Amino acid sequence: MRLAPAPAERIAISPPGWLLAGLLAGYALALVGLAVLPGATLIERLRALDGGICAQLPGHSFFPAGQQLPLCARNTGIYLGFATTFLYLAATRRLRVSRLPRMSVLVVLGLAVALMAVDGFNSFFLDLGLPHLYQPANWLRLMSGLGAGTAMAAVIVPVASGLIWRIDVPRSSFDSLGELALMLPLLTVDFLVVISVAPVILYPVAILSSAGLVMALTLVNIVFALGLTNQIGRFDSWRQLFPLFTGLVVLAVLELMALFLLKSSLMHSLMA
Repeated sequence: MRLAPAPAERIAISPPGWLLAGLLAGYALALVGLAVLPGATLIERLRALDGGICAQLPGHSFFPAGQQLPLCARNTGIYLGFATTFLYLAATRRLRVSRLPRMSVLVVLGLAVALMAVDGFNSFFLDLGLPHLYQPANWLRLMSGLGAGTAMAAVIVPVASGLIWRIDVPRSSFDSLGELALMLPLLTVDFLVVISVAPVILYPVAILSSAGLVMALTLVNIVFALGLTNQIGRFDSWRQLFPLFTGLVVLAVLELMALFLLKSSLMHSLMA
């Protein structure tokens, strides 16, 4: 176990402008990459970007301003919840924490994931014409997805952080159920905004949920990249992490593009 930082070192723990710079640089390059995807509008290109991991069934999606969101209701919930939780952890200076949530919090988060799984299988059984527990609804898909997205961020952030930083920050992403409860108002706002399907929410929700997908994949890339190259605990500051972080954001976008092209190719072959 690496030692906790001395008081003099704590100044560097909170994410400074370098984290924001890395995010902006990575997403700027990613937006340039979107130019090669099919579609005449940003929404159409975001649908292409997200299409490799999402079925994007119209009946399972929300249509603000009459346009289908890039992600289905469940995936909108997952990655909007992930993005919201990530931003919350950034705002509360917890992006360098290295401990998983407390057991009581993990149990609640596990129940949130289980709820999404139950709702997902229930919907799947209906699609197959099999007996199911209840009539699926997009608001249920969205709600269960938001909880699962929070669970993902609460676990992935400290796992990635523990691999990145030379000095551990001995805190959890959520130390108690009371801290986790602070996410409820934020997730409730997410839920109410999406189900309103107001025209004004189209671009904010589409961009933020897609950004959540890219960020989740970026953190997974970090875990694999540092683990496979045995570069664990080699970074002391956000400035040092900047090049790797920016590159892995771009890699995540390229991976999503590759998945979309693979999916499109397979669908074309099946229809030929």
